[in-house]
Amino acid sequence: MKLLSALLVCVLLTACGPESSPEGRMTNKMEDIRQEFDTLKMQNEKILDSLGKVNERLQKLEAGK
Repeated sequence: MKLLSALLVCVLLTACGPESSPEGRMTNKMEDIRQEFDTLKMQNEKILDSLGKVNERLQKLEAGK
């Protein structure tokens, strides 16, 4: 009986992880989406910075003609 109770407790404890409930899975997915969004924002900032530098070079070249 003790073995059965210990086994039941182990099963219940493993079922309490963040992946075991819809709320936990949604929280994990939202965190993944938030990280992807932050990565895209950083990439966007780098692209805009690069485009600004290219624009400055083009303006210098046009001014030198």
